Amino acid sequence: MNDLQTLIKRLAESGDVLVEDIRMSETGGTIKVVCDTEKGISSDRLVEISKKILNDPVYDSDYAPRYRLEVSSPGIDAPLTAVRHFRKNIGREIALHHRCDDRKNPLNGQIRDVNEDGLTLAVVIKKEEHVLHIPFDKIEYATLKIKW
Repeated sequence: MNDLQTLIKRLAESGDVLVEDIRMSETGGTIKVVCDTEKGISSDRLVEISKKILNDPVYDSDYAPRYRLEVSSPGIDAPLTAVRHFRKNIGREIALHHRCDDRKNPLNGQIRDVNEDGLTLAVVIKKEEHVLHIPFDKIEYATLKIKW
């Protein structure tokens, strides 16, 4: 799997593309690659990455006969865990799971700002807005709260 990960990362991480995850199904048959950029990734870019991987001679001879390749974006329900995930979602509502003893868990609020130390979250407590700074070392993960 390490050779495969190295190959896929080399082929996919051109320009501003980041490989978030590579999974090979336990029973065989599928290799799933999750890619993103700082600003989101288009379906055209995902197709481009798929073609690069599928057309690589090593992938073609060693993996293509036995595995189906899936290249996708993280999806709207993917947890936010890295600084870049939070930065990309400034202005959006999240449910923040954390390890702050003095705050309810999860905190529901809007990401206002992100820096290397943590994020600024606007939350409503008893009908009043409060702006909190949560350090990254206290953050477990967050999920987007989608308004339909």
